[in-house]
Amino acid sequence: MPYFLKILGAPIDKMVGVKVPLAEGANVIGRSVPPCSIQLDGSKVSKKHCTVTVLAGLLAVEDHGSSNGVFVNGSKASRAALKAGDRLVIGEFSLEVTVK
Repeated sequence: MPYFLKILGAPIDKMVGVKVPLAEGANVIGRSVPPCSIQLDGSKVSKKHCTVTVLAGLLAVEDHGSSNGVFVNGSKASRAALKAGDRLVIGEFSLEVTVK
């Protein structure tokens, strides 16, 4: 099943509504490309902020010691399992895990 991160809120309005596909394996999120496969260009996003891993249909997020942390459904998390409908906050970006 393909998973996506849908951008719900961003510092640049044209990014709102964009769906970023999540590849099987590690999806590194941050400001720097490379090593990040998903770039979120924001002042509160660390160079290598976190990783969302997709493995055999299971999803998880892991913070890489970022300055502003990762929030899952409103709670700060260093590591958390994810499912469709979960909401993430990474820096000034608000995202939702979707399957469409």
